[in-house]
Amino acid sequence: MKHLRRATLLIALVVLTACTGPSTAVPTAAPPTGAPTAALPTAPATASPAEATPAPQPAPTALQPVASILPAPLYILAGGQIVRIERDGVTRKQITDEPPPDPDALAIVQFDVSPVDGTIVYVVQGAGAPPLLVRIAADGSNRTVLSDNLYITSPLISPDGTTIAVGVSEDYERPGSQTPGIYALPIAGGAPRLILADIPATDPTTEGGDGRGFTAVAWSPDGTKLLANAYSLSVELCELAIVDVASGDQVYLGDRAANLSSVCTPAAWSPNGRTVLFNTGDPALALPDPGIWRYDVSGGSMSSLPVEPDNAIVYAPHIAGDTLYALVASTDGTNPVYTPADPQPVLSYALSSVPLTGGTWTALRNDTHSLFSALWAPDGSGVVVFGGDDPTRTQALWLASDGSPAVELYTGTDLYAARWSP
Repeated sequence: MKHLRRATLLIALVVLTACTGPSTAVPTAAPPTGAPTAALPTAPATASPAEATPAPQPAPTALQPVASILPAPLYILAGGQIVRIERDGVTRKQITDEPPPDPDALAIVQFDVSPVDGTIVYVVQGAGAPPLLVRIAADGSNRTVLSDNLYITSPLISPDGTTIAVGVSEDYERPGSQTPGIYALPIAGGAPRLILADIPATDPTTEGGDGRGFTAVAWSPDGTKLLANAYSLSVELCELAIVDVASGDQVYLGDRAANLSSVCTPAAWSPNGRTVLFNTGDPALALPDPGIWRYDVSGGSMSSLPVEPDNAIVYAPHIAGDTLYALVASTDGTNPVYTPADPQPVLSYALSSVPLTGGTWTALRNDTHSLFSALWAPDGSGVVVFGGDDPTRTQALWLASDGSPAVELYTGTDLYAARWSP
């Protein structure tokens, strides 16, 4: 039987009550308290007609539009259900109500949103059975099960909204019944097509093992390629690969002759799909190497982006226009205290930018944050980060690139992912 993904007490202990109850919208302000109602004054019996005439009342004040904080509505996976947060950053609604397979397990564990029409697909854990791949409309309606017989993970919707890339893992109850790897599944429903099968391990003497499993993490802008995590099936090792969707051919990012290996931290396609920005590092270490590298997709060459300081660790790069945005931490002992010998360093990151041609990182905010996940606004106007300094709870924060105060969007338990609505 597959292990169920359970609620993580180490991340957080409390979920907002608005997200554990029924699927109802949370008001943007608390309802008024039960204050006593003032009695209307009674006109004296001797009042003249003039005195009894009501005074003119001011015209009703038009309702003011709610200020928009976010660039678009946001979906968050919280406590095993999907919650939609509106642009005001306050109004929210739980749009799914999937039963968990076990009282201590999460129901939904992964999801994605179509960039075309907001269609949502998600994975629901099964109890002693394969998980469900479910499709719903942007408001949670029209629930349709797309798959119930494959051990599907990591759904990723293509840029044109027609295809879902999914990972399929081994069915340990029926060994050999399905080929693990990356598949393409029509979002309208239909049979999956194998893109790239996992590579079985055959030579235990190969450094890092010669077997690889694959998980798609990002479509290329034109939908012809996938950026994938290629992980060893025998040791703790993971590197990035570009996979051709039509042929399944793969190219690993890095330069083994120069002892440069990519690591499975967030990477970024350029808007034209010609380059990929990524981190390098030693898989045995907790953090990637300082700096950021650029891979030329057509030519196959790689080069280091000339940025300063050259000892800064760059997390979650994002390209918008001619600017590179990223979350940047220094390793010089000031942000925060850190030494390479620390086996589990905890860094704090500042939202920063630099021209795509290189230069010196510019901090766009005066605050720093510890985090484990980030989702950029496509235009670079800000980033949603998951993290916090309290190990008993997780915060989802909106950090605007204009330096305005951080906005707490959600605080709770088991906050794993976020996606923008188109």
